[in-house]
Amino acid sequence: MKEELKTWLLSQQDNLDVVIAKASVKYYNENKGQANFRYDLKQCHIESYNLIRGKDLCYDRPNTAFAYTLWYHPRRINTFLSFFLDKVIQYQGQELVVFDLGAGAGAIQWSLGLIYAGLKRLGKTALKITIVNIDSSPFMLHYNRDYLWKEFILTYPEIDSDFKIEYEVNSWNNNHGVSTANSILAASYLFDDSDNQAEISKDFLNLIDNYKPSAVLLLTSEKKAVKYFPILKQDFLKLKYTSQLIQSAQLLFNKPLTNINSIRSKLGDYLSIEELKRNTSWYDASNAAIVFERPQLAMFEQVNPIKNLDVFNPPITVRRDVVLNDYQKKAAENVERPTTIIGPAGCGKSIVITEKVKNIVEEHNYDPKIQILVTTFNKSLIKKLSEWLVDVLDQNRFTITYDTGFNGATLPSCIIRFTGSKIANIRLVHFDMLPKYIGSVTYRGMVSMPQHHTIINEIIQEVKKEDHVTSNIYDNILNADFIFEEYHRVIYGLQVGITGSEDTYLNVSRIGRGNNPSLQKNSERRKLVFKCLKRYATRMHTQGIESFTIRRQYLLSKLNNNQIGFKYDYILVDEFQDCTDADFKIFYSLIKDPNKLTIGGDLAQAIHLGLAARIPRDQNMLTRKNHKLEGSYRLPVRISECISGLAQAINKHFSNSEGTSNIIPYKGAPPGARPIVVYGEKQEDLIPKLENIIGHYKIFDLKNTCILERDYTLKNLLLRSNIDVESDSILSLKGLEKECVIWSTYIPLEFEKEAFEFAYTIMTRTSGLLIIVLTTETQAVYKKVLGLLNQERLIFWDEDSEVKFKSFREAYIPVEIPDEEDDIGVLEDDLIL
Repeated sequence: MKEELKTWLLSQQDNLDVVIAKASVKYYNENKGQANFRYDLKQCHIESYNLIRGKDLCYDRPNTAFAYTLWYHPRRINTFLSFFLDKVIQYQGQELVVFDLGAGAGAIQWSLGLIYAGLKRLGKTALKITIVNIDSSPFMLHYNRDYLWKEFILTYPEIDSDFKIEYEVNSWNNNHGVSTANSILAASYLFDDSDNQAEISKDFLNLIDNYKPSAVLLLTSEKKAVKYFPILKQDFLKLKYTSQLIQSAQLLFNKPLTNINSIRSKLGDYLSIEELKRNTSWYDASNAAIVFERPQLAMFEQVNPIKNLDVFNPPITVRRDVVLNDYQKKAAENVERPTTIIGPAGCGKSIVITEKVKNIVEEHNYDPKIQILVTTFNKSLIKKLSEWLVDVLDQNRFTITYDTGFNGATLPSCIIRFTGSKIANIRLVHFDMLPKYIGSVTYRGMVSMPQHHTIINEIIQEVKKEDHVTSNIYDNILNADFIFEEYHRVIYGLQVGITGSEDTYLNVSRIGRGNNPSLQKNSERRKLVFKCLKRYATRMHTQGIESFTIRRQYLLSKLNNNQIGFKYDYILVDEFQDCTDADFKIFYSLIKDPNKLTIGGDLAQAIHLGLAARIPRDQNMLTRKNHKLEGSYRLPVRISECISGLAQAINKHFSNSEGTSNIIPYKGAPPGARPIVVYGEKQEDLIPKLENIIGHYKIFDLKNTCILERDYTLKNLLLRSNIDVESDSILSLKGLEKECVIWSTYIPLEFEKEAFEFAYTIMTRTSGLLIIVLTTETQAVYKKVLGLLNQERLIFWDEDSEVKFKSFREAYIPVEIPDEEDDIGVLEDDLIL
């Protein structure tokens, strides 16, 4: 029967050529009107050569599947056909389930569909087949389902209800719970170009050992095969699998692909895309396949049904369902030492914080006398932490009460009390509410930033008049932004103070503030700044002007004067990177034993303090236990790859490097595209492009879109185009994420020296799609950031976007940013420039 079926398959080469060509023509006619169609299609073809070069292909452009199919789809069908021909005959009359991991355009589905239809036409008994197509690219699955397969079943109507097909984006889940001993796992390019190849391999082999599929088929590039196959053969041998390479001589099809090549040639001429004019064929020497087969099971050997192939990490929905890895478990252990948990965006720091609280509570057996403080610098993150804690603690052993605002609204901060307790056993509150809830500091109204800028500008004019400053030589220090920042970072942050502190300020090393602008010790410049700072502090205090910083000062003053009579057993701080020395002093004053302080964060995201952020090296932290988490499990792998150079540059800035961590791409992260760069001369020019982008990438199931930083003009323009979008500040979103982030690069930065930290934090707030918006007004401070991005891991939306990006980007030369004491001896006149 095999030879008869093989003969029939060979007769179908021309039909398959026609089917693929028809699907391509249909797709072209439906999409050729897109403004960037020609540009995107050309880029798809250029990038498709990555596979030949042994590089990774991203499959994340709208036309990727169209370009891929016209070159690779016949080759992949040919690669798989011989293997599945033998398997179908082996299991004839039974049931076969195939999990296609990295399904792409569905070559395995086509191979099996062709064999299935052939058996029917030859009057043979066909087996029941279920195919679960799993891929991180929804574009590939969409093209397979809505174009290729629709044409296929028109030509082969024998496909019926016994041939079942499922499509899953990224998550290796079989929602229908199919179980059979005859299961095959096929994985295409699973281990290629991944910094976590060893981890993925370990997870995959554990999966094989658990479910014991009858066969495993792995496809990779020929170059990778030389490296990986010998290692994999040894691993599979331990699991009692035999192995066999699929050689090119075993391939069935070899006739010319007349129809596909005709379309390629016509499209190449019409669209002026030279890459399309090359002929494709059934043969591909650039990839290799290896088959691992399990011998017949012993009569009583147990086979687990494959119901859930969970190698990729789904988004966190239920905290108790999250399984921590070994590094996270270690970091969550309760030890009698100060603890730091450092890691990039999406590595699970907040998860570890909640796990450590759970461990502490369980070790103390829900002691009604224990007091734990959990704080961070973000209201929304406090809400998430409280939700996660409620999820992991014993529901029968605590109650939770949320704080209420002045208007009766429920706030994110809350109190968890254990059974039999009359005190707050776990207090969750964001840091700017600590003075009120912990120190009973009276808040005298809302904080208004415009009010502070107005007051500081008035003070600057007074000081200039008194000191006869008539030129602009002091403008880089006598401005509202600098004075406001100096008050928070130095007067409060370094605990310099105001009353009787002029000499201290004039001589203090302004750690992390740098020398641009310079403020040399005991200089006239520094004296002028202190005059402004002193008057600013006096007005805030005497006129009751609210600021987050002065509230912290009042709390610290109460603590220094022993006016707060209780201390916590444990304090855990999430997103510590914006803690000043004074903030750490508050923690030390609020805890019974500094050995029970835990901080988690990443100095690369220190958007409020920049290089002034650091982990203290004082007596309280000398014996600290440091944990570094690696890999971003939330940030799409292509975005991690794109921004890794920026992360490294930020890390080099910090002399206290133990508080930073490089972002390591993890191939098990959620699906997502490379960052998309789009240019418009004016904001109005961006709207149709952004409409087009969001329309195409909704296929990633994007539920929310957020513009960062706050750009209400762009927001309103998009809302008028019926695109549901919000706009927020990165200071508000820090620690949380959105599914689609639009980075508005023309919104001015409050503190330009933190441009790298701001850009990094913005780009790591997405869990799906990142759109980088460029205009003629893109801020100059971001051009070096653009220069640090990996261009191979960017999507330029059109030719204009590519040209403008390359003209904007500037080379980044690593520099150390010294503190001003390094400039002692430089002439005052030089410092003015």
